[in-house]
Amino acid sequence: MTTQPASSSLAITRFGAVADGVTKCTNAIQKALDAAAEAGGGVVTVPPGMYLTGTLHLRSRVCLDIQPGATLLASPDIGDYPEMTWGHNKDRQPHHFIVASDLSNVTIRGGGTIDGSGPAFWHEQEAPNQWIKARQRRPSPMLEITRCRDVRISDITLTNSPGWTCHLHDCDRVFVRGVTIDNHLFGPNTDGFDVTGCHDVVISDCQVSTGDDAIVLKTTPDSRDVRRVAVTNCVLRTQCVALKLGASESYKDMRQVTFSNCTVHGSTRAVGLYTLEGGTLEDIAVSNIVCDTKLPVILNRPIHLDARKRREESAAGTIRNVIISNFIARTDGRILMTAADGTRIEQVTLRDVQLAYPRLDDPAQTGPTAGGSQFSNHSPEARGARAAVVADGIEDLVIDNLQVRWPRPGEPAPEDWQFASRTGHGEFRYFDGTADASEAPPFSAVWGRHLRGGRIAAPLATGWAGAKRLDLEDCDIAVAE
Repeated sequence: MTTQPASSSLAITRFGAVADGVTKCTNAIQKALDAAAEAGGGVVTVPPGMYLTGTLHLRSRVCLDIQPGATLLASPDIGDYPEMTWGHNKDRQPHHFIVASDLSNVTIRGGGTIDGSGPAFWHEQEAPNQWIKARQRRPSPMLEITRCRDVRISDITLTNSPGWTCHLHDCDRVFVRGVTIDNHLFGPNTDGFDVTGCHDVVISDCQVSTGDDAIVLKTTPDSRDVRRVAVTNCVLRTQCVALKLGASESYKDMRQVTFSNCTVHGSTRAVGLYTLEGGTLEDIAVSNIVCDTKLPVILNRPIHLDARKRREESAAGTIRNVIISNFIARTDGRILMTAADGTRIEQVTLRDVQLAYPRLDDPAQTGPTAGGSQFSNHSPEARGARAAVVADGIEDLVIDNLQVRWPRPGEPAPEDWQFASRTGHGEFRYFDGTADASEAPPFSAVWGRHLRGGRIAAPLATGWAGAKRLDLEDCDIAVAE
């Protein structure tokens, strides 16, 4: 049973905090948090103003209430973030701004802002639309919430994160609502919400704009599995994946997940499901998603499913029981679903999917050789396949009511979809801008290889008359007109 903090309220200014953005208030704010905990719980209030601080440790049954007009500003000095013990890669460092560890009934709320001073921990951006490089040490994740129960984060703004923004690690019963994350779009690994090894999580009504994954579920060597996560009613923008499971952090299973009623814009991928380290991803429902991939990056994918072994010694994983429905994308890229030998993708349904192409990215030119660790690296043929939907090695695939609207011959791409140059995802090299759309391309609505079982209803494709509906080889799948 969840209990709310007691009604007592302690303002951090009572403990010596100064709202000038210059005086370090770490000790004063921590004293307020500790005093509330010693009293059995309560509310610690951050009044309007800017408070400079280093690492802060939250307490059980204590609510940190950052009021409208108030900002907790992270110190630009890495020495103000004592080293801790957890972390397994360069993005999970031993330095953090806000920490909650082994607590219960933890709340952050209030309408104010937590500012991570990200640029203080980065090198200068070398060119427009270029990824920024991080300094060796930085507070990442900015919020580290680990092994906590009954966590509530609501109605605050998290901005300028130096790395991962909010990491929820092995937590139970988490409610995130009405949070705005506003990070640099080329900031290094500035994920929004990283949900690692958590059970019973609800994320709703959030606005996220970030340089790396917006909302991502993970399992790591030091985490549990992931169970029962619902993400709904969010507006997301990211240079990576908006709604994601797995990738290199997919060591354990992730089950019973819903993504619904979300808008994704200016992002390379709206939905990505990846098992690269042996985990099983199953019972996943994605519905009512509207997205676009309008940004200067090549080889965008509105939806990407990828099962393979990241390393020779990695275990083989499975993606199973996935339904993606009521999905609308304005895109230049493809839906890509691939399973490497020894891994499995099975029982996948795409239903009521609409893909509209203001311009077309030709994957045959750059796909087989493009860099990046999340691009079906085992399958160069699929990486370069010219089709709206590319599927390789899937069992029991159902595609029902797919509608594709290709560009029309001779019709230039809209001005806001034309880019003088584009970069590769996570790469430091540039490619030509808009492809020539003057002739009918050798594209298909659906390209399939090694498909077993399932059914494809003949897709409705308009625009280029030369585009085929189906390009299937070595497939045993029913096709319905």
